[in-house]
Amino acid sequence: MRAFGLILCLLVICHFSFAQAKEYDGIWFLGFNVQRPPFDNLVVRQAVAHALTKDTADESSVGSLIPPGMTGFDPALKPWKYNVKFAKSLLKKAGYNLTDSRLKSITLLHTDGIKTVEVAKKIQTDLKQLGLKIELVEIPYKDEEKWSRQLSARKNNLFLMGYKAGGDLAFTEEASSIKADAYQLLDPLFRTGGDVNFTGYSNSAVDLLLDKTAVFSVERESKLKEINRIVYKELPVLVLFYIEKL
Repeated sequence: MRAFGLILCLLVICHFSFAQAKEYDGIWFLGFNVQRPPFDNLVVRQAVAHALTKDTADESSVGSLIPPGMTGFDPALKPWKYNVKFAKSLLKKAGYNLTDSRLKSITLLHTDGIKTVEVAKKIQTDLKQLGLKIELVEIPYKDEEKWSRQLSARKNNLFLMGYKAGGDLAFTEEASSIKADAYQLLDPLFRTGGDVNFTGYSNSAVDLLLDKTAVFSVERESKLKEINRIVYKELPVLVLFYIEKL
């Protein structure tokens, strides 16, 4: 699958960019396995989103799943604010407490890129405040076959991954002159059975909107924004950084 090579490149060499970047075409995120407890529960995913510090995520600017400058970007989708007290109350609401044994065997899959390992360890520390015991599962970025097997198997609870619109064109000279398209970013990640949908996320309304968005029309931007809003609320992934276009 061509997307795997791209993902591996992103996890090792991608530029983690903030407000000063002029153009973005990708996202780097924490993915939840929404088909396995405890992250099959939206409230638990929300608790995690509120428990990550600003050092872990670019809390000041990341909200919308579609990056600034791309069609469908929505500044009304605000970053998840750091609030451990509120996060603990959400966990309680979801039926978990800090000593719950179900929170003591959570796995986080990531590669061995320097920045990736740093973020993984920070997530491990942040989520300890919620009683989550995170085991880091590290795979060498050069071992693409093992990485692809692990992601596809969905045996881990969490994973770190980056993805850019346009697939394997993202690192070619040809792609540098092409305007990144938000559909190319969202469809592989969030369509049911999408090429890089490793969260197991599925929503028939999103699938239908993606079908309609595949065709350029005057309503395309509004449909992309609607997909953006739905996925933001359902939280199969938590965007940590936007990736600057190369």
